[in-house]
Amino acid sequence: MSIRIKLAQTEQELNDVYRLRYQVYSELGRFAEKYDDAIVDVFDAIPSVANIIAYSDDVPIATIRVNLDTALKLPSDHTFDFTPYRERVAAEEQEAGRNQPVFASAGMLAIAAEWRNRRNVFAGLLRMAVDIGHMLGVTHIVATVNDETAGIYERLGWERLSQPVPMGELGVNISPFATPMAPMYRWAFGMFREKKDLLEQFSGCFTWYLVDKGNKVFCQGEPGDEAYLITKGGIDISCFHEASDKTLYLARLGPGDMFGELSLIDSSERSATAVASRNTELIVISRDVFWEKSYEDPSHLKALMQVLSGRLRDANNLSMIYAYASLEERLRYFVERLRKTAVEDVHNPDLLRSKMTVQEFADMSHASLEEAERFLQKLHDENKLEYSRYQITFFEGRES
Repeated sequence: MSIRIKLAQTEQELNDVYRLRYQVYSELGRFAEKYDDAIVDVFDAIPSVANIIAYSDDVPIATIRVNLDTALKLPSDHTFDFTPYRERVAAEEQEAGRNQPVFASAGMLAIAAEWRNRRNVFAGLLRMAVDIGHMLGVTHIVATVNDETAGIYERLGWERLSQPVPMGELGVNISPFATPMAPMYRWAFGMFREKKDLLEQFSGCFTWYLVDKGNKVFCQGEPGDEAYLITKGGIDISCFHEASDKTLYLARLGPGDMFGELSLIDSSERSATAVASRNTELIVISRDVFWEKSYEDPSHLKALMQVLSGRLRDANNLSMIYAYASLEERLRYFVERLRKTAVEDVHNPDLLRSKMTVQEFADMSHASLEEAERFLQKLHDENKLEYSRYQITFFEGRES
């Protein structure tokens, strides 16, 4: 199964946003009786609003809204007084010699019932919201959230500004949260440090693609018009070799990697097949958007050329590692590769976390699970990292 997350722009997409809100909130018994099949308010009419919509096939399944601060203030300001926080942040920015802060809010989150336990759906919505906020120059985010979901924001490092506040008409308690944009941007895109220019130049133009393990992103021989960057999960690249009548395994890619980028240059058929090796989150850049931006500013082409040259070097290194390196050399190569794409912990920037399991690390390194565990344990004993079933954490900082 796959999910597309995008900015709602057409009449149909916006209609899907408003009706999905009504569907979800009416199921939860929250103020839907005030509306007729669709929930829309004055903040949906502000020019700087961004409504994000997720589809499974053509069915809308989730949405979230981003509002930039205006003279009307933010939707969150109408349920909680953020004035003390705003004033504190403004004073801190002035004391540091920076510009005045730019606030935004995230809200109107609605996820269809059967998708609420899929954490990657919420994560995908939030990553796209962060990208849009970054494009708009946002420095700080505020939100009032259902207190039942407060733990999500606390784990992300957001600051709780008060104890839960009862909202009688909604029948829920809300909690006010706030965070600077910088740590959220690191959480969303920290694995793409070496592709920072590309991300900056196409900020606000991405869509997101969530792919379940075993699903194909594209097949060899298909026309292609998109490139992909991996934020979480993994992709196996393979191709069918007619002369030998065999499928050749080319690479296993992980967070921070890019693939399919040649489709941004021409309309040739895909030269390989890409399959999700586990549940995977992808950033998508379309060819139309790429060339539209490149005509506006030719420096966008330079950013892609830098990525392409880096990919060619990586492909050469990978082929040499897989063909000739010893087990020890392979393991060291992929540990270093993993460290370079690990993301700073939101609570402790001295820690770098990679959401890769030991089994996934072993598969990428062409090692057995036991061999990978012995190698990681050795690095753990040297106080360089720690590992668990679900992630690998590096203690040392990333090289600049």
